[in-house]
Amino acid sequence: ARASRAEFSKAYFLSHTSVETEGRAVWNHSGLGAYPGDWNRAAKELAAAGVNIILPNMAWAGVAHYPSEILPHSKTFTQYGDQIAQCVQAAHAHGLEVHVWKITWNLEGAPKEFVEKIRAEGRTQVSATGEALNWLCPSHPKNVLLELDSILEIVTNYDVDGIHLDYIRYPGSHACYCDGCRERFVRTIRKPINEWPAEVLPKTGAYGEQYTEWRVQQITRLVRLIHKRTNEVDPEIKISAAVFGWYPGCIQTIGQDWVAWAKSGYIDFVCPMNYTEDAGYFTELLTNQLALMPKGVPIYPGIGATASNSLLTPDAVVEQIYLSRNLGASGWTIFDYSVDISETLLPALTLGISKRKARPPHQ
Repeated sequence: ARASRAEFSKAYFLSHTSVETEGRAVWNHSGLGAYPGDWNRAAKELAAAGVNIILPNMAWAGVAHYPSEILPHSKTFTQYGDQIAQCVQAAHAHGLEVHVWKITWNLEGAPKEFVEKIRAEGRTQVSATGEALNWLCPSHPKNVLLELDSILEIVTNYDVDGIHLDYIRYPGSHACYCDGCRERFVRTIRKPINEWPAEVLPKTGAYGEQYTEWRVQQITRLVRLIHKRTNEVDPEIKISAAVFGWYPGCIQTIGQDWVAWAKSGYIDFVCPMNYTEDAGYFTELLTNQLALMPKGVPIYPGIGATASNSLLTPDAVVEQIYLSRNLGASGWTIFDYSVDISETLLPALTLGISKRKARPPHQ
């Protein structure tokens, strides 16, 4: 039965054709590729499988896998050296683009003393119930500068093809309600707030709607600045983002209005994280997203091959790529490139769906 299942899968993979123009991306969460210390092996096998974009996670809000002069260095950097330099050299040698995956605001993995210093300066987020969160507050000017400077450092020092933004949002509707947000929001609306955060809470607060919109503006400001400043360094640099799939719900909850970013020309392509094992729901999400996108901004939907809420067989991944093409998406993005994906999914893609090389449409 297993042998006949394998034969059926092979026939299914062979039945799909390759196209000439398509964004074929992989996220790499470790920032080390599939083989720590050997980016060349990773780039070679990805190129052979028809992939044309690597999105390697090289920095969070408080840690970097390269010799940053702005962010603390990671254990990955200490052990394996400059991951951006190694990745770019290998990827470009094999004809792959590198868009550095930069996690904003989220302080996960940052050294304790770095987080404590930032918190002492009143720069971390606070929940509606007063809980301290390990996230930079997006309304604090010093945090905006930290994020911007760390990204400009990358595009200035490395020959990267783009910056790929992630966590470019709030953690949820429960944040941020720090004293700094209160002060800066009051300054914006020019009215006193007596009951904080009660008066700005969504749905119940008198200023709830205004505060929701103000939160959106804080996130959009950073995207706008990244677009503007990276363009000044190198107009060829592409800006993209991993975003929540359900729109417009993500505007209210996490302050992420990614359709507005696309319409304003701040991003060059977008990767909605459509992680689901349900092909019908994947279709519903992507249909909605494609209808919202302005012309000229490609969508490379995120397919959760090995995501926390979605584990897909190679057949199911190929099905979602097929659906993406048929619905009119310009490419696809696989989460998450690892040894597992290398051994199971890449051979399946090579048989048909990405048998021949393709050019990404954002070029």
